[in-house]
Amino acid sequence: MNLLFKLIISYLAFYLVIWFHELGHSFFYWKYGCKENWLKVSVKPYLFFSTPAPVDEEKAEQLTSKQNLIMSYGGIFVNLFLAFVISILIQINPIKNNYIELFVYQFVTLHLAEAISYLVLGNIYLVSDMKSIADTKPKLRPVNFILGIFISVIYVIFIRQLPQQIFSIVLSFNLIAIICMGGGRIAFTYYYSKKQQ
Repeated sequence: MNLLFKLIISYLAFYLVIWFHELGHSFFYWKYGCKENWLKVSVKPYLFFSTPAPVDEEKAEQLTSKQNLIMSYGGIFVNLFLAFVISILIQINPIKNNYIELFVYQFVTLHLAEAISYLVLGNIYLVSDMKSIADTKPKLRPVNFILGIFISVIYVIFIRQLPQQIFSIVLSFNLIAIICMGGGRIAFTYYYSKKQQ
Protein backbone atom coordinates (compact mmCIF):
# COMPACT_ATOMS: atom_id res chain seq x y z
CA MET A 1 0.00 0.00 0.00
CA ASN A 2 1.36 3.42 -1.02
CA LEU A 3 2.41 5.71 1.87
CA LEU A 4 0.49 8.66 0.42
CA PHE A 5 -2.74 6.60 0.34
CA LYS A 6 -2.08 5.47 3.92
CA LEU A 7 -1.71 9.07 5.05
CA ILE A 8 -4.83 10.22 3.17
CA ILE A 9 -6.91 7.36 4.62
CA SER A 10 -5.54 8.06 8.11
CA TYR A 11 -6.31 11.78 7.80
CA LEU A 12 -9.89 11.06 6.64
CA ALA A 13 -10.42 8.75 9.62
CA PHE A 14 -9.02 11.40 11.96
CA TYR A 15 -11.16 14.14 10.43
CA LEU A 16 -14.30 12.02 10.93
CA VAL A 17 -13.33 11.23 14.53
CA ILE A 18 -13.10 14.97 15.27
CA TRP A 19 -16.33 15.62 13.34
CA PHE A 20 -18.23 12.95 15.30
CA HIS A 21 -16.79 14.29 18.58
CA GLU A 22 -18.11 17.78 17.82
CA LEU A 23 -21.41 16.24 16.68
CA GLY A 24 -21.74 14.72 20.17
CA HIS A 25 -21.57 18.18 21.73
CA SER A 26 -23.74 19.66 19.00
CA PHE A 27 -26.54 17.14 19.57
CA PHE A 28 -26.90 18.17 23.21
CA TYR A 29 -26.70 21.87 22.38
CA TRP A 30 -29.55 21.23 19.93
CA LYS A 31 -31.49 19.15 22.46
CA TYR A 32 -31.24 21.99 24.98
CA GLY A 33 -32.36 24.64 22.47
CA CYS A 34 -28.98 26.26 21.78
CA LYS A 35 -28.71 25.16 18.13
CA GLU A 36 -31.05 24.93 15.16
CA ASN A 37 -29.19 22.20 13.23
CA TRP A 38 -27.22 19.65 15.26
CA LEU A 39 -25.53 18.28 12.12
CA LYS A 40 -23.81 21.60 11.49
CA VAL A 41 -20.43 21.83 13.26
CA SER A 42 -17.16 23.62 12.57
CA VAL A 43 -14.28 21.25 11.77
CA LYS A 44 -11.53 22.88 9.74
CA PRO A 45 -9.30 20.85 7.37
CA TYR A 46 -6.37 21.50 9.74
CA LEU A 47 -8.56 20.12 12.60
CA PHE A 48 -7.47 22.58 15.30
CA PHE A 49 -10.07 24.87 16.87
CA SER A 50 -12.94 22.55 15.91
CA THR A 51 -16.17 23.39 17.72
CA PRO A 52 -19.87 22.49 17.71
CA ALA A 53 -20.53 26.03 16.37
CA PRO A 54 -22.77 27.69 15.48
CA VAL A 55 -24.26 27.78 18.97
CA ASP A 56 -26.52 30.44 20.47
CA GLU A 57 -24.10 31.61 23.18
CA GLU A 58 -26.79 33.47 25.16
CA LYS A 59 -28.90 30.32 25.43
CA ALA A 60 -25.81 28.19 26.14
CA GLU A 61 -24.99 30.40 29.12
CA GLN A 62 -28.45 29.60 30.54
CA LEU A 63 -27.84 25.83 30.59
CA THR A 64 -28.15 24.21 34.01
CA SER A 65 -25.06 22.60 35.53
CA LYS A 66 -26.43 19.17 34.66
CA GLN A 67 -27.12 20.16 31.04
CA ASN A 68 -23.66 21.70 30.71
CA LEU A 69 -22.10 18.54 32.13
CA ILE A 70 -24.00 16.30 29.71
CA MET A 71 -23.10 18.55 26.76
CA SER A 72 -19.43 18.54 27.79
CA TYR A 73 -19.36 14.73 27.91
CA GLY A 74 -21.22 14.47 24.58
CA GLY A 75 -18.12 14.33 22.40
CA ILE A 76 -16.31 11.75 24.54
CA PHE A 77 -19.46 9.62 24.71
CA VAL A 78 -19.71 9.54 20.91
CA ASN A 79 -16.00 8.65 20.63
CA LEU A 80 -16.33 5.73 23.05
CA PHE A 81 -19.64 4.53 21.63
CA LEU A 82 -18.36 4.41 18.04
CA ALA A 83 -15.06 2.77 19.04
CA PHE A 84 -16.95 0.10 21.00
CA VAL A 85 -19.54 -0.67 18.31
CA ILE A 86 -17.06 -0.76 15.43
CA SER A 87 -14.53 -2.88 17.35
CA ILE A 88 -17.29 -5.44 17.95
CA LEU A 89 -18.21 -5.38 14.25
CA ILE A 90 -14.55 -5.98 13.32
CA GLN A 91 -14.49 -9.06 15.55
CA ILE A 92 -17.71 -10.42 14.04
CA ASN A 93 -16.88 -9.65 10.42
CA PRO A 94 -13.15 -9.48 9.54
CA ILE A 95 -12.15 -6.97 6.85
CA LYS A 96 -10.64 -8.24 3.60
CA ASN A 97 -9.73 -4.96 1.83
CA ASN A 98 -6.42 -3.36 2.94
CA TYR A 99 -7.64 0.22 2.49
CA ILE A 100 -10.89 -0.35 4.36
CA GLU A 101 -8.98 -2.24 7.04
CA LEU A 102 -6.62 0.72 7.56
CA PHE A 103 -9.52 3.19 7.67
CA VAL A 104 -11.55 1.16 10.16
CA TYR A 105 -8.63 0.47 12.51
CA GLN A 106 -7.55 4.12 12.38
CA PHE A 107 -11.16 5.14 13.03
CA VAL A 108 -11.43 2.94 16.13
CA THR A 109 -7.99 3.71 17.58
CA LEU A 110 -8.31 7.44 16.95
CA HIS A 111 -11.71 7.49 18.70
CA LEU A 112 -10.06 5.83 21.71
CA ALA A 113 -7.07 8.19 21.46
CA GLU A 114 -9.43 11.18 21.39
CA ALA A 115 -11.19 9.98 24.55
CA ILE A 116 -7.86 9.22 26.27
CA SER A 117 -6.42 12.60 25.35
CA TYR A 118 -9.37 14.24 27.11
CA LEU A 119 -9.75 11.96 30.12
CA VAL A 120 -6.03 11.58 30.91
CA LEU A 121 -4.07 14.46 29.36
CA GLY A 122 -6.97 16.91 29.57
CA ASN A 123 -7.33 16.06 33.24
CA ILE A 124 -3.69 16.67 34.09
CA TYR A 125 -3.74 20.11 32.50
CA LEU A 126 -7.40 21.11 32.55
CA VAL A 127 -8.38 21.95 29.00
CA SER A 128 -11.46 22.28 26.86
CA ASP A 129 -14.27 19.85 27.78
CA MET A 130 -12.45 18.60 30.88
CA LYS A 131 -12.08 22.15 32.22
CA SER A 132 -15.81 22.67 31.76
CA ILE A 133 -16.55 19.37 33.52
CA ALA A 134 -14.14 20.13 36.40
CA ASP A 135 -15.61 23.62 36.80
CA THR A 136 -19.11 22.13 37.00
CA LYS A 137 -18.35 19.05 39.11
CA PRO A 138 -14.77 18.97 40.51
CA LYS A 139 -15.29 15.55 42.13
CA LEU A 140 -15.48 13.98 38.66
CA ARG A 141 -11.85 14.84 37.92
CA PRO A 142 -10.31 11.72 39.57
CA VAL A 143 -13.14 9.55 38.22
CA ASN A 144 -12.45 10.79 34.69
CA PHE A 145 -8.73 10.18 35.14
CA ILE A 146 -9.28 6.58 36.32
CA LEU A 147 -11.71 6.00 33.44
CA GLY A 148 -9.06 7.39 31.08
CA ILE A 149 -6.44 4.99 32.45
CA PHE A 150 -8.88 2.07 32.02
CA ILE A 151 -9.57 3.10 28.41
CA SER A 152 -5.80 3.46 27.88
CA VAL A 153 -5.35 -0.21 28.86
CA ILE A 154 -8.06 -1.24 26.38
CA TYR A 155 -6.40 0.97 23.77
CA VAL A 156 -2.99 -0.70 24.26
CA ILE A 157 -4.56 -4.17 24.06
CA PHE A 158 -6.39 -3.17 20.86
CA ILE A 159 -3.22 -1.65 19.32
CA ARG A 160 -1.24 -4.83 20.08
CA GLN A 161 -3.80 -6.87 18.15
CA LEU A 162 -3.60 -4.77 14.99
CA PRO A 163 -2.86 -6.61 11.75
CA GLN A 164 0.91 -6.51 11.12
CA GLN A 165 0.63 -4.76 7.73
CA ILE A 166 -0.97 -1.64 9.27
CA PHE A 167 0.57 -1.68 12.75
CA SER A 168 3.32 0.91 12.17
CA ILE A 169 1.15 3.47 10.31
CA VAL A 170 -1.69 3.20 12.86
CA LEU A 171 0.64 3.49 15.85
CA SER A 172 2.63 6.38 14.32
CA PHE A 173 -0.47 8.30 13.28
CA ASN A 174 -2.10 7.77 16.68
CA LEU A 175 0.95 9.03 18.58
CA ILE A 176 1.15 12.12 16.39
CA ALA A 177 -2.60 12.67 16.79
CA ILE A 178 -2.48 12.40 20.59
CA ILE A 179 0.40 14.89 20.81
CA CYS A 180 -1.32 17.30 18.41
CA MET A 181 -4.71 16.99 20.13
CA GLY A 182 -3.20 17.63 23.55
CA GLY A 183 -1.17 20.61 22.36
CA GLY A 184 -4.06 21.95 20.30
CA ARG A 185 -6.41 21.85 23.26
CA ILE A 186 -3.95 23.72 25.45
CA ALA A 187 -3.73 26.43 22.77
CA PHE A 188 -7.53 26.44 22.29
CA THR A 189 -8.19 26.73 26.04
CA TYR A 190 -5.63 29.52 26.38
CA TYR A 191 -7.08 31.38 23.37
CA TYR A 192 -10.69 30.96 24.55
CA SER A 193 -9.92 32.05 28.13
CA LYS A 194 -8.13 35.18 26.84
CA LYS A 195 -11.07 35.91 24.52
CA GLN A 196 -13.51 35.81 27.46
CA GLN A 197 -11.48 38.29 29.57
